[in-house]
Amino acid sequence: MKSNTLKQFLLLAVIACAILISTGCAPKQNQYPTYPNPTETKWIAEDIDGTPIEGFAHIWMRLDSNGKIYGSGGCNSFRGNYSYSNGIFKTGPLAMTRKSCSKGLSLQEFKFMQALDRVNSMQNKDGMLYMEGQGSSLLFYKGR
Repeated sequence: MKSNTLKQFLLLAVIACAILISTGCAPKQNQYPTYPNPTETKWIAEDIDGTPIEGFAHIWMRLDSNGKIYGSGGCNSFRGNYSYSNGIFKTGPLAMTRKSCSKGLSLQEFKFMQALDRVNSMQNKDGMLYMEGQGSSLLFYKGR
């Protein structure tokens, strides 16, 4: 009788762990709708410089049609100005909150903000927003 109870407990523990692991890992999207205009859209970062976003960081940005940019680097919020003219993208000075974040999240946020400062082109293709320039790249998918 004890053996059956132990086996049932272990089976339930394995199932619970599998559920926790599968719900904690966001799958990479494969199908993306196309959006002709990247403004007035919440864009969620999928990777920075070719490296997928780690952990549960929710890095996102929004480009308003009036030249305002705002979002989250995963821990801190940012806002400022941007311009997109003749195919050249450029951010103006950006203000950022100064919350205390974990070391890993702070490093990823730093890399995101650094890449955002360096990119100078953007392309909305296959429902994804690609930004690149000066050795940096960002890839976003449309959020809700």
